[in-house]
Amino acid sequence: MTTVDVMTTTPAEATLSEFLREPTATVARLQDNVRKGMTLHRRDGEDLYLTTAERAAAVSEVVGSHTAIFVALMKTDPNAVDTLTRVFPEAFPWVRWLPDDAVREFLVEYIETARAAAELGTVGPLAPVVASWKATAEVYSDPELHKRLQTPTSDEEFGEAEPPPAE
Repeated sequence: MTTVDVMTTTPAEATLSEFLREPTATVARLQDNVRKGMTLHRRDGEDLYLTTAERAAAVSEVVGSHTAIFVALMKTDPNAVDTLTRVFPEAFPWVRWLPDDAVREFLVEYIETARAAAELGTVGPLAPVVASWKATAEVYSDPELHKRLQTPTSDEEFGEAEPPPAE
């Protein structure tokens, strides 16, 4: 029998093969560390994350309730967006490189996406929002790169871009 370290801060780990060969023992390890879940490593693909349905539902509920609080605050307090824009750097320190109007735009997009994602019971759509704004901040943080991206590469007109092919 395995002893449980109550102070464990990382998810349990197993290979997908191990999970398939010894599901009872692997799930028991997950249960020992249910607060952090379990990472299932795969040789031929992205790692999987295993948790309980109750835990996943709780995470979704927390995201939804936090989002509802922010939405209610923004609807009832005319200064809420300004206040949140000023405190957003506590959660996302890299926003300091964004212009003020871009921080506000990020805040609104983040809250709107969080609200829509909460309705779907997922947090997945938030990651690309944060990643794209973080990449934008990275461009602003490098004056040389920012200038290069703002400068046209040539005077030649290449015409209208074609839409990507349908899959």
